[in-house]
Amino acid sequence: MNGQMVETPEAVSMAMGSQVAVLHHISSVASSNLGLDKILQELIGLAVEATNCDACLVYLVEHATNEVVLRASQLPHAAEIGHIRLKMGEGITGWVAQHKSVVALAANAALDSRFKAFQALPEDTYEAFLSVPLINDGELIGVINAHHRAPHAHTPEQVALVSFIGEQLGGVIARVRLAERSHRAMQRMKTLAEMAHAISAESYLDRILQAIAEMVAETLDSPVVSLMLVNEDRRELLISAARCSSPEYLSKGPLKIEDSLIGRVVREGQPLMVSNVLEEKQYRYPELARKTGLVSLLSVPLLTRDKVIGTINIYTATQRVFSDDEIGFVRAVAGQAAIAIENARLMSETLEMKRALEERKLVERAKGILQHKYNLTEEQAYLRLRNESRRLRRPMRDLAEAIILAEDVRPS
Repeated sequence: MNGQMVETPEAVSMAMGSQVAVLHHISSVASSNLGLDKILQELIGLAVEATNCDACLVYLVEHATNEVVLRASQLPHAAEIGHIRLKMGEGITGWVAQHKSVVALAANAALDSRFKAFQALPEDTYEAFLSVPLINDGELIGVINAHHRAPHAHTPEQVALVSFIGEQLGGVIARVRLAERSHRAMQRMKTLAEMAHAISAESYLDRILQAIAEMVAETLDSPVVSLMLVNEDRRELLISAARCSSPEYLSKGPLKIEDSLIGRVVREGQPLMVSNVLEEKQYRYPELARKTGLVSLLSVPLLTRDKVIGTINIYTATQRVFSDDEIGFVRAVAGQAAIAIENARLMSETLEMKRALEERKLVERAKGILQHKYNLTEEQAYLRLRNESRRLRRPMRDLAEAIILAEDVRPS
């Protein structure tokens, strides 16, 4: 023998049998109604069974910060879940996430040049380390790490099986994660839509749009989400609300609908997905995008009565292809946002009409008082009110109320 490991028919059969058993397990998980935390624990259980490891950790990608975040572990880490974070390329886990490649270290894992230790994770003191990316349709979902206390040479079958588990459950995790976020966001959207019938403050629209931007950014892990509304007279798009960390983005000027990238969404009334905004000639703020670190864009129209009244724009910090589920979610949010905008505008118009009617009644009554008191015609009484309003620089409504009040308190 030349020292190379030869796979016997029995070993191949066992490996195939393991994959079949794992696939059955994954199918039952995928068809269940388990939440994300339960699915991650199922993933850990499968990885532990496949590798016979002493500890297992799962990190999920957070696109908004370009990090992978600890989300589940075999050993108890309640204080660390959601708090331990690694930038893409940072540590072995970050390297695996960035390169979407497997790392298998049989011993002295801490001596690897890519290694980064966390004092809160005793797993980091273990000898052997297997790190495998979770992938769904080529997109990174996260990373799963298997640790052994003692040196351990991971067999090709173990690496293949964990990779197989990662590929199969990566899609399940992606769908469940999006579904949970979408459900939370849509519940909030329903609440906002109901508020539209009860809130009459003039600041209503601004608050609603800002809340929508915050929710979409949270749901899709986006560093920048903006809502832009159409100015029909100028044929421009103006930022009405945004969730971002860059003051420069908030202060950027309006976009011309006719010759801008996002303006195309208004013109065509269809969603637009751009892989890299820096490669698009019609994108008007390449320097800002480069400085802020914006790459991909999804822009969806705000439609009401088949008319585009604005757009909702989602940017990512890494190149990304938005899934059909994500686009569908943003379209649903855009529909709710359009309803909220229309309700706000209708309320504003209704309040304005109500104020105008009340003012007209007050002016009419004040004119009547002046006509009776000074023997004036209706036109003369109106001109006196108007001229006095201009002289004092006070609204006619205020003068009318003062005249009515003086008449009401006059001794009979």
